Amino acid sequence: MLTVTTIIGNVKNNLDLNQKYKESLNKNTLETITIQRSETEKVRMRKVSDKETDVGFILPSRTHLRDGDVVFLDDTKMIIIKLSPELVAILNIKKNIAPPHKDDGGDSNKSNHDHDHDHDHDLTNVAIKVGHTIGNLHRPLKISDGNIIFPIQTPDEINLFLRLLSGLKDYVEIRTETLIFEPDQGFDIHAH
Repeated sequence: MLTVTTIIGNVKNNLDLNQKYKESLNKNTLETITIQRSETEKVRMRKVSDKETDVGFILPSRTHLRDGDVVFLDDTKMIIIKLSPELVAILNIKKNIAPPHKDDGGDSNKSNHDHDHDHDHDLTNVAIKVGHTIGNLHRPLKISDGNIIFPIQTPDEINLFLRLLSGLKDYVEIRTETLIFEPDQGFDIHAH
């Protein structure tokens, strides 16, 4: 059994390791250990790579495994961590929507600046309501390209969010996708 006591680095943010990853992939010496997101904080575990290498993990406390982490590297092989893809909801607050028409009391001279301010105020309210709703459900979050991404158990959960956010249907789009989910730091654990 191979024992892993430290993470060497990550192929996604280390150019040298990324180059070695590509070389190992080309030489067919790359091995992966697939884990669930729930296992990323385990400091003691035993796994088998996709090429049958038995690996025992004895990591320092507070270690957090990430997709692409290199846990073993020598002249014969590279072993990396691969997170299992999972079902997520992807919520987007629409940016290019017309502000709702408000009765301006007949003042046809209301400036575009006032309409822009109302629209910004509405979008701020939408963001707060979305954050409050997701926060109350204690979901880890990732913010990427203006999207709010969080894990769900089934596609039917989208209906729950659509109901909870029904007053915001003109401002919010939500869809599901299966992907590797890694919450942003600070948005991964939520407890009272």
